[in-house]
Amino acid sequence: MKEELIRVDNGNFISEARGYQFDIHIARGECIGVYVDEHITSGTAYLDIFKGYSRLKSGKAFCCGERVDSIELARWIDQNCIIIDKKRFDSKELTARDFIMALGKSPLGYRQRKLAKQRMQAQESVKMLCAMGITFPLEQKLAFLSILDYFRLAVFRAWFWSCQLLVLDRMTEILRRRDLELLMNCVQLLLGQGIAVFLFDMDEEFLYRYVNRLDIVKNRKTFYRLYPAEFDDRLYEILGWERKRDGAERIEPMQQGNETVLDVSELVFSAVAPLNFRIRSGEIAFLRDENYNTVSRLHNCFLGRQGWISGTFRLDGIVYDPAALFKLIGTKIGIQIERPDRPGGVLFDNMTALDNLSSCLLAKAGQHIIRKRLTDSILDEASRWFSREDLLRPLNEWSLPQRLRFSYFKWYFVNPRLLICFFPFAGQESAHHEMIIDMLLMCARKGMAIWVISSGIDAICEKTENIEFLQRLHYIKEPLI
Repeated sequence: MKEELIRVDNGNFISEARGYQFDIHIARGECIGVYVDEHITSGTAYLDIFKGYSRLKSGKAFCCGERVDSIELARWIDQNCIIIDKKRFDSKELTARDFIMALGKSPLGYRQRKLAKQRMQAQESVKMLCAMGITFPLEQKLAFLSILDYFRLAVFRAWFWSCQLLVLDRMTEILRRRDLELLMNCVQLLLGQGIAVFLFDMDEEFLYRYVNRLDIVKNRKTFYRLYPAEFDDRLYEILGWERKRDGAERIEPMQQGNETVLDVSELVFSAVAPLNFRIRSGEIAFLRDENYNTVSRLHNCFLGRQGWISGTFRLDGIVYDPAALFKLIGTKIGIQIERPDRPGGVLFDNMTALDNLSSCLLAKAGQHIIRKRLTDSILDEASRWFSREDLLRPLNEWSLPQRLRFSYFKWYFVNPRLLICFFPFAGQESAHHEMIIDMLLMCARKGMAIWVISSGIDAICEKTENIEFLQRLHYIKEPLI
């Protein structure tokens, strides 16, 4: 039996004045997955335990077999745990060696720095670097590393500083499949040396492959512990969702109308090869972006007014420059952010659903429209999709799936010529993927040109049985640097 590292029984945690009930149990060399239902705040509160933001109010806690109180638990985690999330440390000056040596939790004294330098030169460190595939010189600037090399380096750093618990947060949202496997090979080396690993993720297939146990969080508490013998559809049954469907075969694209809505020619952004493609009315065009490089440029273009370096952006046959293009956002161009409930999303959560629709449609309709008449018309139409009671309530009182559905319905109602969706499946539970597909189809049937920038679309296509979605899907050639 492996030595117990952390155990919390009947733990009541407080995060931002809200209570959560988590049972935590992990032993040395174990890899435990954490899967959260639609209450995303539960996952945040769970992760905040290891960031020092969620505090234990009551329950029994043990560290390395010894009973500890809430302060001692927090101190042990602070001293022995390292978190790697999808946010890359941004620096143009630091080298890879600086990242390993200088970014500890507290400044190092002279003796510690000397010992650290000696360990970096030791044979065990050289062997570990080689085993993890870190072949680039450590004097290389951190900003120039590939996304995979950056995360490999982060895992090596956890080994170098002898952490006892490594937490990986949603790596499937930032790394492509082959890179995930290479990163997890590095993590396996840590597990072999007795380091424990928590995987926070919403990709159940990824979790099933690597974890020894899956802790399911439902209704803000640890609801069930799933072991390998129960993997696969049992997860959906526990959460009360529909069972996962068998994958569908790839279908030939549906023949759309000849009307070209978007025509992009030699469009150049910084550090991105030229974009060349067309999207027709009713078509769902997919641009693969595995490392967030292209999407960050496009996001800054459409929402940050940074524009492009050169090239032509033609919408409905009219050529637009970046300044003129920005004026079309919300009318002729719709922008769907990956998670409408997060900051920078497409909804105003403190406003009612009706006000959300009215505010965008008034701008499109023009000032000569009588507001009350338009509002009544919107309420009547939207009532076919949502109850009147819900439409008159603030969106922050809606459930996450309903808010997500409403965010797409808003664009269906506004009916822009082009709908751009930034990573629509990222961070969403698998049970919501079909709903997103249905909403994209609803907009496409209305004649919109749908431009999806995302990663992992192959996995989505393998799971869905929606033949129309597969027929309307069109792949845009991925630009290379």
